[in-house]
Amino acid sequence: MESLRWILLAAGIVFVIVIYFLGRNRRQRKQSMIDELDDDLPAFSAQSLDDVDEGVGQVRIITSNDSQIDDDIESLNVTADTGQQAATQNAADNNAADSNALNDIIVLYILPKPDAILAGAQINSSAQAMGLRFGEMNIFHYMDGTRSVFSLANMLEPGSFDADTIHDLKTTGLTVFMQIRAGDPLDDLTEMLQRSYQLAGLLDARLCNHKREPLTEQDAENYRTQVSNFVAAKARVETAELSSET
Repeated sequence: MESLRWILLAAGIVFVIVIYFLGRNRRQRKQSMIDELDDDLPAFSAQSLDDVDEGVGQVRIITSNDSQIDDDIESLNVTADTGQQAATQNAADNNAADSNALNDIIVLYILPKPDAILAGAQINSSAQAMGLRFGEMNIFHYMDGTRSVFSLANMLEPGSFDADTIHDLKTTGLTVFMQIRAGDPLDDLTEMLQRSYQLAGLLDARLCNHKREPLTEQDAENYRTQVSNFVAAKARVETAELSSET
């Protein structure tokens, strides 16, 4: 009887050891699978779309006084026409840092996949989910207090949305644009890039550059260079003006 107890005790110890090693191997296999998935993630790094949020971010409400849209943008044709003009001007020079240095408008496009269209109802709900609000000039704006960071318009003329019929709207694309302004324009660009990227995802569409080609990491870096060059050029002009006054 005593030997039976020792045999059962030894068997129990062996069983516990086996369970321990099986569990350890399972955890190692799970970690290995996670590492492999990480290796397959898209190469669109946080340097291009800095720390893209998983949620919709903070929602800002536009009031009737939120009208701080630059006077330079006087008509909605700027949403499509300015973007096309910028693309035409920049196409002559492949060096984005030089060609964009004095261009203060950045334009992106959200285009549907081939043989698809964008529906107004989905545009409305997706834009609001990303913190944009319908307002000035009958287009959508992402606001920082009373200041417009960037705007979203219909790519088709006249560029505006009719609040009464937007749910019946069908369009072949959207224009996202921002004007480089004082303050933190690089932060504004980052906000525009990541929210436009997420908005395109909600619409099952493609985020494209000013040439209407899929946006790449290099494009994002070029836009950053454009902002930095414009700010630097503007600072030089202001310094020269102050020097001439003195």
